[in-house]
Amino acid sequence: MIKINLVAETPAAATVQAERPQFSLGAKQGDVILLIVLALGLVVVGTQWLLLTSKRSDLQEVESQRRRERDELLVYIKKVEELEARRELLRHKINVINELKRNQQGPVRILDEVSRALPELVWLGSLKLVGNNVELGGSAMDENAVANYISNLDASPFFDEPVLKNLSRARGDTFGFSLSFAFNNAPPEIEAAEGSQAAGSGQ
Repeated sequence: MIKINLVAETPAAATVQAERPQFSLGAKQGDVILLIVLALGLVVVGTQWLLLTSKRSDLQEVESQRRRERDELLVYIKKVEELEARRELLRHKINVINELKRNQQGPVRILDEVSRALPELVWLGSLKLVGNNVELGGSAMDENAVANYISNLDASPFFDEPVLKNLSRARGDTFGFSLSFAFNNAPPEIEAAEGSQAAGSGQ
């Protein structure tokens, strides 16, 4: 019969287990963990720094590109401003020329409108222009002829409503009269019509 002495083997097993090396950091364990955390922190901070540096470089490049584009556009902007100034100056000159033409055509226009409005049995004896005010004097066979003349003058877009200043019997069977009215060289309806014609010809 075989007998096994378990009690005798126990110290030997304990001795073998005691002889195995035990791995323990002891007091240095906290320092190692701190170093690992610091290393990870440095890695994160370094990564963020690299990303920010790269982003800053990209932004600086974009800014430089925008500045180059702005400098290129400034040349065209200055040219446009110069063209606008020239166009405004040309427009002013054209307006001055047109105004001079209107002023030159004023007396001609007055004579044309006055003669067109002149009915039968009415004769003009004087015409005086003071500024924009026109004074007419003449004679007529009767009062109705004078009334017709006033009505014809009032129908002209270049004249305001005439004012009869004097109507009296002259020599024989005629009547002497004098009229006064304002002259408008550029009435709105005429300018509108001319503008429409200019727009039509431009198309």
